[in-house]
Amino acid sequence: MNCRNLLLAIVSLLTISSVAWAWQQAKVREPPGGELAQAPESYRARPNPYEKQPDAVKAGRKLFKHHCAQCHGDDARGSEEAPDLRADVIQNSSPGTLFWFLRNGNLKEGMPSWSRLPDERLWQIVSYVKTLK
Repeated sequence: MNCRNLLLAIVSLLTISSVAWAWQQAKVREPPGGELAQAPESYRARPNPYEKQPDAVKAGRKLFKHHCAQCHGDDARGSEEAPDLRADVIQNSSPGTLFWFLRNGNLKEGMPSWSRLPDERLWQIVSYVKTLK
């Protein structure tokens, strides 16, 4: 193998390694589609009492930063620990379904229950998450 071919092979290998490393770093957990489908109809049908209220979205953003951003990221795009909240399965879920999921969590998958937060706060988080479309 001549020097030019060897150099080309090394550069190719480094490029492939860099791409693989970047892909691994960008890996994001899949959204909880199956878990969301388990929400009872009584919750799925619930409307958000704070829907489209700017103050609720603002409060929800603050609550998100305090309670959710550590896992989901400041921009809610997710991580290995938590899914991207901009994903279609999240954004297409009803507000009541998201409220139910926040309240109940899924400890098996690493999502804590936020049942200790008052309902108003949970709805505010839902209001904010729904603006991430």
